[in-house]
Amino acid sequence: MHSTSRSFLRFASLVSVLATFAWSSYGSASPENTALAQKYAPQWRFHKDEIYYASTVEWFLVNVDQVDDSGATINANPTVQTVDDPANKGSGLYLATDIDANRDGWLKGINPLQDPSNVAVYTFVAPKANGVTDIYYWLFTPFNEAKDVPVIGRVGDHVGDWERLAVRTVNGEATQVDYHAHSDTGSTVPFSEAPKFDNGARPIAYIAKGSHGIWETADTHTYVDAVIFKLQDLTSDDGVYWDTRDSLVTYNFPDTFSGPDDWLNYKGVYGNKGTTDCWWHIFYDECAITTGPPGPYRTDVMGAAFTGTLPSGPEALDPAKWDMQGPLSQVLGFASDSNNSSFTIHLNAPSSENLVGLNVTCSPADAGSASQFRFVTSRIALGSGSNKLLHPPRAPRTPVSPNMLLVCVPILRRVSGLAEHELSRRIPRTRMCVGLRQQ
Repeated sequence: MHSTSRSFLRFASLVSVLATFAWSSYGSASPENTALAQKYAPQWRFHKDEIYYASTVEWFLVNVDQVDDSGATINANPTVQTVDDPANKGSGLYLATDIDANRDGWLKGINPLQDPSNVAVYTFVAPKANGVTDIYYWLFTPFNEAKDVPVIGRVGDHVGDWERLAVRTVNGEATQVDYHAHSDTGSTVPFSEAPKFDNGARPIAYIAKGSHGIWETADTHTYVDAVIFKLQDLTSDDGVYWDTRDSLVTYNFPDTFSGPDDWLNYKGVYGNKGTTDCWWHIFYDECAITTGPPGPYRTDVMGAAFTGTLPSGPEALDPAKWDMQGPLSQVLGFASDSNNSSFTIHLNAPSSENLVGLNVTCSPADAGSASQFRFVTSRIALGSGSNKLLHPPRAPRTPVSPNMLLVCVPILRRVSGLAEHELSRRIPRTRMCVGLRQQ
């Protein structure tokens, strides 16, 4: 396309975006959900050397083309109201740009302290059962910077980057914070233990340099330990501090979307199609350029709202059918009496190990109680061909009342032998444990 024509289209798209704001509200959450999201809006702390910051989806779309798998242009001027117009809501399509030409330009996004009007934190408030509501705070950046790996070179550049932090609440009070990074790494911690600001009212999260993984601490975090290299996130405490409260764009989950929120219906990816021509692809599936991510409206992450019924039969092991779906490492359980509790534990995938050990740290959901206790078991036998376990844990250190609602964080460990002392390495919680069910 001629550069003059492209510039005109980009200008026209920007005018369309501004017109959209003129006649519609931004976000569609109920007043109650909006207030809850603002109550726990996090502060995001960027690395001191960060150069790739955030943007709104509108700002991003002005700079990309919508293309198919072959690279052919489907829509040279996508907007928040047209990006979902292609067949199947754009499934199989890409929002692409020339990475080399724009790496030092618009792909750097916008420092939120310099231009807060063009950045946003897309937030979804998802009610579950028993007074539980999960709040998902999504960070969008136009670019994810690759890692420099010795011998290999750069691994993992991609256009478009969606990262999230979740806060679980029970009866309007926060109980857990779920930090999420690439390769389903991160951690889940009780809200009382999460780093906080605003007089201890709201969580702090550390944003990794370039990759924007969201972590609990300022440190070096390994999220891929491959055969010949490691991929690590770097976070620090001396970069840009972004209080996200005034940047929230809040939605109900689930919901339907139209008008300026049409973009949430888009089923393609945010970014270019990845390459597969690197020599190391045979043992690690990411090359210098990787495919962009899907958008934030994801039922596999945020789950269905409570339906009032529990799945049974084959559907019982299908996470998409669960009515209590939440961040993978956040779960609910019930104490059956003062000393014991029974849970069904669903694993994310069948395990090749015949034994699994489990530690679960639980806190009463009652906002007025600050006590915590830990369930511990030495091992659990896996049934043949099954990934469903029934676990009666040992007595908690702190007695609880019958039928008390508990909020629990599980840690699964593979067991290489039969003895308790042979518990081996820790398995990332978000990879292994999908949910607990009351029995």
